[in-house]
Amino acid sequence: MSATKGKIELSPRMAAALAGAVLALLVAAIAATVFIEHRRHGHDQEAGHGEHEGHRHDEEERAHAHGEGEGEGEEHAHDGHAHDEHAHDEHAHDEGDGADAHGGDRVRLSPAMIQNAGLELLTAGPGEVAVTVTLPGEVALNAEAIAHVTPRVPGAAREVKKQLGDTVKRGEVLAVLDSRELAELQREVLSAKERLALAEASFARQEALWKEQISAEKEYLTAKQAVAEARIEHQSAAQKLSAAAGAGAARGTGYALVAPIDGTIIEKHIAIGEVLKEDTQVFVIADLSTIWVNVTVYARDLSRVRVGQTAWVKAEGIEQRAQGTLAYLGQIVDEQNRSAVARVVLQNPGAAWRPGLFATADIAVEEAAAPVVVSDEAVQRVEGKEVVFVQEGDAFEARPIKTGRRGEGPGEQGAALVEVLDGLAAGERYVGKNSFLLKAELGKSEAGHGHAH
Repeated sequence: MSATKGKIELSPRMAAALAGAVLALLVAAIAATVFIEHRRHGHDQEAGHGEHEGHRHDEEERAHAHGEGEGEGEEHAHDGHAHDEHAHDEHAHDEGDGADAHGGDRVRLSPAMIQNAGLELLTAGPGEVAVTVTLPGEVALNAEAIAHVTPRVPGAAREVKKQLGDTVKRGEVLAVLDSRELAELQREVLSAKERLALAEASFARQEALWKEQISAEKEYLTAKQAVAEARIEHQSAAQKLSAAAGAGAARGTGYALVAPIDGTIIEKHIAIGEVLKEDTQVFVIADLSTIWVNVTVYARDLSRVRVGQTAWVKAEGIEQRAQGTLAYLGQIVDEQNRSAVARVVLQNPGAAWRPGLFATADIAVEEAAAPVVVSDEAVQRVEGKEVVFVQEGDAFEARPIKTGRRGEGPGEQGAALVEVLDGLAAGERYVGKNSFLLKAELGKSEAGHGHAH
């Protein structure tokens, strides 16, 4: 190797050796880099594998915990379901108790509830059923118990003592009238009375003189005739006054209008100061203790309806029926509707029975014996069947029955009866009055069971 100033010259052998050394260094550096990267990658894989293993371990723990939780939840849910089933069983048991209280077609009530409900227990047995025909009618006044009060002479009303709807007694003063005609009649009565008194005095004097033979017999007879004429005039004037005043007592120039019968004032046409003529209908009084029910008897029923038969009448708006007697049956049939008019008389039916109300009359046309009868009020309809509530121990069974003829029972009450053909035997106790309350109670029980299911 030779060297010059500022330069280094290499021989070919030295250049080759230097290149080989540089190449070796590069290979070593690359190998070291590859080794380091490989170590790092391996560490990263181990770390990632550990992390992955840890993650799997965490997932397994969570899955294990979740599994246990699900197991416990399922067990808890199973326990809860069992508890619900147990509660349902208890509820079903409670419903069973209720069904025992209101089981199926039975209703169980305590004695206190029976008393509070006003249930009436009756015994089924044989009876007479009055077969009836039902006829339409209308409530009317008893035309034979009506009085029209009118003044006998014209006058002006001084006092009005009674009003529409008042109940009055016979002879009671209704009103007082002032009348010039009445005053004139009173004057005539007084004049006739005075003339009678003078004639009687003259006759007494003439009679004494004639007995002493002082006066002639002719004068005596003349005085006697004058007394008779004066007496006749006085009686005539008094009768006119009485006819004008009627039954009322004359009061000065006026007189009183009085009630001719006991009854109720149903019409009034008078006011204080009103001038009334002698034909004015001032008051109408009706005795409402008896009323008529005019019914229509169709041709098909004429052969069965007779005077004297018992009738049970029901009017609109009146709950209680009234019993009466068929008192009249017309002999003429109407040409248009082919029916006759009959009349039922009701005694003391009550103030609610007002003329003009529509009514129906059940006329008892025949009586028939039935082996088993029950009160018509006891029969109720449940699920389309006619039933009666029969007492069985401390419960009431809704017993289906087959009914026959319907009619009226004997006696004044005329209770409606129903013949029982099947389902109830004589001697069994059943609920008569207020049986509809048991029907309502049975309906509540069935509604409660339907809601529970």
